[in-house]
Amino acid sequence: MKRTVLTISVLASLAGCATPPDKISGIPNSGPCTQADKERLAVISNQQNKAATGDALGVFLIGVPVASMSGGDHEAEIAILKGRCGPPKT
Repeated sequence: MKRTVLTISVLASLAGCATPPDKISGIPNSGPCTQADKERLAVISNQQNKAATGDALGVFLIGVPVASMSGGDHEAEIAILKGRCGPPKT
């Protein structure tokens, strides 16, 4: 019984983890892509990578996606900016 509860809680924690920016699809939207949009997309993509890594580590160590729970997940904004500007150039 304890093993089943542990498995369910680990799976629930994994579902709340931050998604790596390269796995986020753009949402088509209107509006021009400005230089500020491109810069913001680069910054939050970097933050999203860190959040995804932090979540994976947090779930592994303590069973909780710490970065996502602390507001480090920028998935919605990345999707909007990718829809406007395309994926960030690296």
